[in-house]
Amino acid sequence: MTSSHKARTDTAPDSPANGTAICGPATCGPRGMARRQAILTAARRLFIEKGFEKTTLSDIIAVAGGSRATLYEHFGDKEGLFRAIMEEDNAMILSGLAPAQGDERVTPEAGLTAFALHLVKALLNEETTATVRILIAEGDRVPDIAEAFFRIGPENAIVRLAEYLRRLSDRGDLRIDDPAAAAQAFLGMVTGNLVIRRLILPQSAPAIPDLDRYVRQAVRLFLNGARAPETTRD
Repeated sequence: MTSSHKARTDTAPDSPANGTAICGPATCGPRGMARRQAILTAARRLFIEKGFEKTTLSDIIAVAGGSRATLYEHFGDKEGLFRAIMEEDNAMILSGLAPAQGDERVTPEAGLTAFALHLVKALLNEETTATVRILIAEGDRVPDIAEAFFRIGPENAIVRLAEYLRRLSDRGDLRIDDPAAAAQAFLGMVTGNLVIRRLILPQSAPAIPDLDRYVRQAVRLFLNGARAPETTRD
């Protein structure tokens, strides 16, 4: 059975066709948000344990409680659930950039280091790497989800980081001609082979002190190539 056929047979006729949740008191109030989080938590656990393809909406409801109607109201379908998990992970990762974006007193080195440390720790998190493993194993069967991962995750991170780097460049703190390319290079430098190693050798996560040293060195290397030249004073 293909994933597309599975999705159709696991979706109610009156569920939202595009997976977009309808926001109302039942879904957006405190109880609705608590129910939403319970469904997300159950879905994440089951996707990791059983895989995306083999997990059914009935499985998720059995663990989370509630009803299909509630799940449809929040997420639309199973693919909508997986997208919501990716959005949750991405929001958590990008929250590490907020302090630097919101306070101009934060130096480029301090801001980028804090974001990079937050980023790599989040990417090496067991649940995050498990989600990536699902995409690697099942991406060919759910190409729409795999493409959504890059839009929601890496591409969105590049855009947000590029905005920050552009602001630093406009302010004269750095000299960057192409903020998007610089953002992509920075993300590659700070993640390096850490994620690949974590995916292939899940028990070999680096110790926090080693991770800290690695990230700080990567940030310094990036900044050495991007710092604005110092003006000479008379």
